[in-house]
Amino acid sequence: MAGKKKVLLTMLEDNEGLAKLLSKELSASGLQVAAHVWQHDLSAMCFGEVAKELATSQAWVIAGGDFSKRETRIGLSLAALAVQNTCGQGFPILLSPSSQAPEADSLPTPLKDALCVKKGLGAKAAVLASTAKLSKTDYRIVPHALGRLGLWFEIGPEKDAWQGAFFASGARATDKAVPSAHGVGVAGTIPEKSTLHYPVMGVKLSWQDVALEGAGVRNELSCGTSYYVRVQDFPDVVSFGPFPDGDEAWLYTLMLS
Repeated sequence: MAGKKKVLLTMLEDNEGLAKLLSKELSASGLQVAAHVWQHDLSAMCFGEVAKELATSQAWVIAGGDFSKRETRIGLSLAALAVQNTCGQGFPILLSPSSQAPEADSLPTPLKDALCVKKGLGAKAAVLASTAKLSKTDYRIVPHALGRLGLWFEIGPEKDAWQGAFFASGARATDKAVPSAHGVGVAGTIPEKSTLHYPVMGVKLSWQDVALEGAGVRNELSCGTSYYVRVQDFPDVVSFGPFPDGDEAWLYTLMLS
């Protein structure tokens, strides 16, 4: 296996025959394949373990099943966010649907650049795994699956410092997908305690048809520090960036479902 590029094969349906067929095709193209069946229950927070596996892979193939289910799309989006933060934007993601392929414009933001493949999956995965050009954005956003402690988002700058940070989230079907706790600490480690400068919570805003609620702090953030926000339920939309300064406000907004 030395020197082979590794691909994670995520099956959206428990179809052993299809899994073997796709694994054989990917292996025949010179790839090392790790395969598993996706857990659609968001409360299981399986995206965390999948993200760890992706961090040691060079491509991700998502196959079979239905790409239209909200729970599935959010879980896949969270795993994609995690690997894009770890490995970089442009990490190869290939979709191999069993039925009708989803329209690119209908996919969640973290999956917008995914390549939908109906034929030649092995060859295309092998090429992308070997030639992908990865890059960093100006920001960091990392979802953390912490079991009983809930779902946390870590945000911060990749380059230039932020004078404070703001994070908002929301969902169409529930008013619980909003911030419930926040803190500031070293990047990669959710702090047990932190000093917050001029914290705010419960800021109301909206994006398209989704009502959002936001939280923020005035702590200065560098590439080595992060703002952490716990969200009570799984959001359809997250919006984040430096703390708004006066009338000037710009935020990065990602659709997760």
